[in-house]
Amino acid sequence: MERRLAAILTADAVGYTQMMGNDEVATLETLDAYRSIMGGLIKQHGGRVVDAVGDNLLAEFPSAVDAVQCAIEIQRQLAESNRERPEEKQMRFRIGVNVGDLIVVGDRIVGDGVNVAARIEAEASPGSVAISRSVLDQIDGKLPISLRDKGEYTLKNVSRPVQIYEIEAEADQGEGTQEKSAVRVEPNVPGFGGRSAIAVLPFRNLSTDPDQEYFADGLAEDLITSLASLRIYPIISRNSSFSYKNQPADPRQAGRELGAHYIVTGSVRKLGGRVRVNAELVDSGDGRQIWSGRYDREISDIFEVQDEITAAIAGAVGPALYQSEMLHAIRRAPKNSDAWDCVHRGMWHLYRYTREGVAKARAWASRALELQPDSATAYCLIAFSRMYEVIYQWVDSRDEPLAEAMQAAEKAVAADRDDPLALTALGFACSLCGFRDRAVAILERAVQVNPSSAIAFWSLGATLTTAGRPDEGIPMVEKAMRLSPQDPLMNEFLFTIGSAHFMAERYEEAIEYAQRSLDMKPDQPGAWRIIAAASALLGKMGEARRAVGQMVRLAPDLTEERLRVFLRDEDVERYVKGLRLSGWTG
Repeated sequence: MERRLAAILTADAVGYTQMMGNDEVATLETLDAYRSIMGGLIKQHGGRVVDAVGDNLLAEFPSAVDAVQCAIEIQRQLAESNRERPEEKQMRFRIGVNVGDLIVVGDRIVGDGVNVAARIEAEASPGSVAISRSVLDQIDGKLPISLRDKGEYTLKNVSRPVQIYEIEAEADQGEGTQEKSAVRVEPNVPGFGGRSAIAVLPFRNLSTDPDQEYFADGLAEDLITSLASLRIYPIISRNSSFSYKNQPADPRQAGRELGAHYIVTGSVRKLGGRVRVNAELVDSGDGRQIWSGRYDREISDIFEVQDEITAAIAGAVGPALYQSEMLHAIRRAPKNSDAWDCVHRGMWHLYRYTREGVAKARAWASRALELQPDSATAYCLIAFSRMYEVIYQWVDSRDEPLAEAMQAAEKAVAADRDDPLALTALGFACSLCGFRDRAVAILERAVQVNPSSAIAFWSLGATLTTAGRPDEGIPMVEKAMRLSPQDPLMNEFLFTIGSAHFMAERYEEAIEYAQRSLDMKPDQPGAWRIIAAASALLGKMGEARRAVGQMVRLAPDLTEERLRVFLRDEDVERYVKGLRLSGWTG
């Protein structure tokens, strides 16, 4: 039995009993979808889902800052999801966060810290986040939030009064609400067309050996080159950003002086045969840290280590930038949106993975193209939105959406032939249309253009897998996971590896990865399909029947013909054999 101090998050649905009485099936479907959102965000913020019983969810975090950021983002995303649902299917949650002592019993946690979190959550308003004084002490001055002091509460089964605060910082915001901010960089920096620029400041050499200065400088210079390959974000030149070398630089001041919305800073320390690199991405408008990472390596070939760390940092910074820009865009009033905002609003809706969200993503992309007809990213949004409609079987016929996806992807590449996202969209479209050789060639170019693009490596791995080359595909997806360990598409990465193992007839491994994917996003019929077919082929009929039931619930119209859209005939036959054994009659 282990004791430890941790941040505890607990969430509870409002009016759950009444909703179950009105429509049990619809309520359970909404709960599953919202738990999927919460589970993914908890993992992205470094937390762990401990339990999910009834309408309650319990999670723990090593950091109070991460727990509160996660809680705020959960409420923001659930509010947006509610807006995309009919009123009777909307569900609101109360969230409570506490820092306290807990006892670890196997995978469970118990103790006063958990009990207080549950009592605090009960005092939160629907759709809001309540925190204890112990949490406030940990996050004070570290997050740009406003608090309302609710006063001291005498809580049931808690011996002492607890001071409770409710967060008022944008948790209920969605589209159409003007973003509140401290000092912020003017977004329309001349020459950037409204796009948010990035500056990489010189990394500090913390080693006692001054000769290691070249390694620190080399990292920053290589990172400037790697981030430039993202294409969508302008990069401040090396000559400008290196004017801060050997100077203490506040990211907010550097951002104002360089005209950069985002600042990357870092340090290098060499001790004996090892090197440690710390890096962080900061929003220069309010000084908020968006991402940070630490890399410890043995030094054998110093240039190989430099390349490896540069790729890792660039791979992590890219998705963090997308996430930040999506949140900035979604909080601004729509009437003030330029093409840049429209694109990032569209991305935000696309990553909801709902039919309504995909349609809104395409609408925002179309608006962006009205404002900027040569926007490669807007064309990519249209392409991905149409492909998702086919993948998630939200359309009756695949021909029209795939033709539109292919056309939009071709236009994206025509607008910028070296844009890795455009190449990825075109490669993915070719794969879905059955042009797998062309898809592989295009996606190989995408990873060559940007060796730090997680989405390009994942798409290449998925295409190799569906082309009957699963053992070549798996290392590509594993590279994507290393490049972007907190990627919002992580459930898709895991699903793809599960698919590859199934095609290679490694059914135990297929089940393992499909289950890991479902742990992040439970409403994936494809992952349930893998578990059902693989379990049946292993003779595990109980697990197979349970999984096929979930698959049918989520994809009632799945047919053998639809499977042939994505898979080779021999792979479809293996799936169908396992699914038939599971009881599937589709």
